[in-house]
Amino acid sequence: MAQENPTWGTCNLNSQKYNLLSHPVSQYVSALPSKVNTGDDSYSKQNYLSSWIISDQTGGIGISEMDESIHADRCWWSNCIIDWPRHIKLPRKATSVTPPTFTALTIANADCELDSDWTTGSGTWDRDNTQNHTSGGTYSWRGQAAGQAYQDLAWNNKYRNTVVQVHCWIYTAAATAGRVSIAVSDDGGSTTTYSSFHTGAAGWEELTVTRVISATATGIRLGFNVNGGNLVYFDDIHFGYEPISTTTTHFANFNSVLYVGYGNILSKLASDRSSIDVIYSFPANITALIPSLNSRLYIFIGDSDEYFSMTTAEAFTETNANDATLGIQWDAKLWKQDVDGNWWYSTDPESATPTWTSRNGITDIASQIETLLIGPDADGNDIIYCATNTWLKAHDMTNNKWVDTKLKLPDHPNGGKGACYWHGGIYVSYGLGVKQYVPGSTATISEVGLLKDDGLPVEYNGEFVKLLGESASDVMFGLVDASQTSGNSKSGLYAYDGRTWKCWWADSSNNGAMHDCIVSSASSSYAVYWDVGGKVYYIDIHRGISNPEQLAGTQAYEAAGIHISPWYDRGTPVFDKLANLLTTWAKDITTSETIAIKYRTDGTCADLDSGWTTIETLNTTAENGENEEIFASGAGIVYNSFQIRLDLARGATTTLSPDLQSLVLSSELLTGTDGNWIWTLRIPLDDSWGTSAKQKKENLDTAIQLGTLVPLKFREGDSNEPYYVRLYLNDAWQEAGHDYEGIYVVKAVKL
Repeated sequence: MAQENPTWGTCNLNSQKYNLLSHPVSQYVSALPSKVNTGDDSYSKQNYLSSWIISDQTGGIGISEMDESIHADRCWWSNCIIDWPRHIKLPRKATSVTPPTFTALTIANADCELDSDWTTGSGTWDRDNTQNHTSGGTYSWRGQAAGQAYQDLAWNNKYRNTVVQVHCWIYTAAATAGRVSIAVSDDGGSTTTYSSFHTGAAGWEELTVTRVISATATGIRLGFNVNGGNLVYFDDIHFGYEPISTTTTHFANFNSVLYVGYGNILSKLASDRSSIDVIYSFPANITALIPSLNSRLYIFIGDSDEYFSMTTAEAFTETNANDATLGIQWDAKLWKQDVDGNWWYSTDPESATPTWTSRNGITDIASQIETLLIGPDADGNDIIYCATNTWLKAHDMTNNKWVDTKLKLPDHPNGGKGACYWHGGIYVSYGLGVKQYVPGSTATISEVGLLKDDGLPVEYNGEFVKLLGESASDVMFGLVDASQTSGNSKSGLYAYDGRTWKCWWADSSNNGAMHDCIVSSASSSYAVYWDVGGKVYYIDIHRGISNPEQLAGTQAYEAAGIHISPWYDRGTPVFDKLANLLTTWAKDITTSETIAIKYRTDGTCADLDSGWTTIETLNTTAENGENEEIFASGAGIVYNSFQIRLDLARGATTTLSPDLQSLVLSSELLTGTDGNWIWTLRIPLDDSWGTSAKQKKENLDTAIQLGTLVPLKFREGDSNEPYYVRLYLNDAWQEAGHDYEGIYVVKAVKL
């Protein structure tokens, strides 16, 4: 039906004409609710403005774009302490430990091609080309009478308590005529250790001498030695092994001391925790440190070299057994595994000639083996597990075999590098992912790693290389190694509390390699230790109360920290919002303990450092408690999405930190063209325009109860009309008795 043009004081509604008792009353309102709060309502004091409250951040990191209904307690990135609601404080202080450093031992003219660097002590010596070892050279050094040619090596006190091994090729036709030596000088003089003699077989033989450098040594001298009036040739002298500082790879608690495997060097934490002191060096890099049977620390150095054991007095025994790359203690036995997955156990591993019993190993995917650990089986009995790049395998002692569990990882090159048992579950890493495996008659598997939600910012990208689960610890630690990924990013120490991940520490340099971490009570302290980029750090863990609020003057903090919120858009990024007020509640603010409050809008920057505007820096005692900041001198700023960054800093006192208790962003939705027009129509139920009062009532009731929009027109000749509206009955007055006269007050909403 054609919509009739209304006349003055009338309207056409759903193709029916009605009188109006007054002009239509117009409103233009938001299509969304006028107020939506996100976060702790106790910090909101706005009746009409929506509030985004950052207060409880215990949900941890990993949310870039928040769902306001579930992510109020989450952040995108933070290295601050956020373990307690209503507190954001500086990060825990990490302390660096000075590692052992060495200048590599070098031998001048080691190939004996020059007529220099070897000093004649006695006898007759010269460079000669009659005989030379087949190393591409022409000459050797020749001794023609009883005596010695020697060379004093450049000395460093770091060589004390280490082991040096020297190899030298010797030619002679006389038995017991030629040998090589290492002499060590100290305050008591000099003592010399010799190799065996050449056999006199008129050929080149490689002779070896090994010497433990004493704790008081002041120098090392290498010697070519001729016995009697014989003719002996010396060539191509070189080290079999020497103390060379490389990378921290293993930690172990033993006899209340923290021991550190540093390349081929066994070291220990100094009593004051300021340095790592050398104990011993080995022929190859340490592959495992295992405190185990008979009060020994076992030092595995790979398949090619025999392993060592150490007593509580730090006395070493070299065994005659090799093929020891990984190991673990279980069932009163020490177990060892080689790179081919072969598997043995011993009950006397401390012996110089231990007995090792062979068992069936992991030979199907030996190249994927990463980590050995202890955890419960389906019946709750502890067994050995092996985490690989793809499968978590379980050792079946009774049936002498390894079996695949229900946990299978993607075929990841770092799968299984992090693996531990903690709080009822076995956790196995792959990249940034971590699977939780709970053994039982019906095993359960869950994803709990940093792959969940939005992951990590690219500036902190990496992969797990270690998971540490101490049975009594409230958190499981994880090392995220930035050197495992492409590009530049920063490694970090992360903690998982069974629900959320938090960053305890992030490196200041890019791509630092990480290997191991441990919780230790060494040196009468209690701390978590880890390595990164060749350095060792620790953070003290409080043994009782851990809330920093209760540890004033005790908890130590880093000098600076950052906390970055997710992107907030009040539930939709489509509509504009107007931010006009930011309110903070803070404490412990001084001129030295400060918080810079920054923001950026509309997701224009993906990195962590670009595009920020500082709205305020809290840096006076007057800014403790409530502090309000307005945007654009009161005009406010328009945004679709909003992100906040806090930069916390302290002065020289390490036990002081600013504390942000709450931050509230107050804003409202800008309706613009996205709002709704609402007209209030006061319509009399009368006998006019060809319909009775009863018919008008029935027509209006029908239009109100329709599930569709109806046309409304109240202005003659307006091309924008009719409007299609949804009708709602606001009020109604009706006559009693047989008459239907009355008034309907109708709201017409243009949706």
